[in-house]
Amino acid sequence: MMNDKRYPANHKTVFVLDHTPYFGIPCECLIEFDFTKSRGPGFIPLAPISKSLWTCSVEAAIEYCRIVWDIFPEGKLVRFVVSDSTAHILNSWNQSQQNLHHLLNGLSAIGVPPSHRLNSQIDYSVVHGIEAAVKALCQCSEIQHEKRNSLNETASMLLNNCRVICITSARDNTSIKSIQDIFLNELIQVNKIAASSDHLIPVNHCHLVIINVYPNNMENVAVTPQPLREINSLVSSEVHCAKAGGQIASKLSHLILSHYDLASTTVTGIPMKEEQNASSSANYDVEIFHP
Repeated sequence: MMNDKRYPANHKTVFVLDHTPYFGIPCECLIEFDFTKSRGPGFIPLAPISKSLWTCSVEAAIEYCRIVWDIFPEGKLVRFVVSDSTAHILNSWNQSQQNLHHLLNGLSAIGVPPSHRLNSQIDYSVVHGIEAAVKALCQCSEIQHEKRNSLNETASMLLNNCRVICITSARDNTSIKSIQDIFLNELIQVNKIAASSDHLIPVNHCHLVIINVYPNNMENVAVTPQPLREINSLVSSEVHCAKAGGQIASKLSHLILSHYDLASTTVTGIPMKEEQNASSSANYDVEIFHP
């Protein structure tokens, strides 16, 4: 069902971004921040900095969207749901909100992950975002709404296949299983509501991708990667593990090829002038994603 070419899962994708306090910690991939060329006596160099797990996740998800919308200006819709003490929905299926400017404005308003020290009694969880994502999947896109209201035979054949990409950090495999179970149970309940609604559309099949993120200095991770498998007729799921510094972006760049049936071509040996040495040039390789 997920690979039906007429109604591909990549028509509707929801990113669920974990915005709980844990994602405020450093990824431990150090970036040198001292660009001073001359160092006089008593000079104290600037200490290197490290992005947070949140920043790494956002950058990788935004780059995923940039690639999708560069190649497919229309028809491939992506929504963002940010989850902490509640679910923050940043955009709709409306084409006017399918752009980086809209998403970046929403993310800037969300800000950095909250601190546990502010209120340790608050229920911070990625589950709030999972539940909101499932509800979003049952909302019609513009093209689904048009096909559903058409008076021809395609209206009854319309399939709502979709994908959810959840970037979170789980304690162990049991926690991953819990996310999958919550997702499936929520989908079953929301599908029942959608089936009797004139405005909602039940999900026929959803591809749940869980990316488990952890700091670069963490060696022993209790979450095991899982290949794609059918949980039941409604949901298939896979689990990936990625170090926050660098690996989330490369993981999503790899997944996007299969998600959108793309190919990758690398053009090698392209001469480019380097800014710091304009009199000479160096050769670079450029990877191009294309249908």
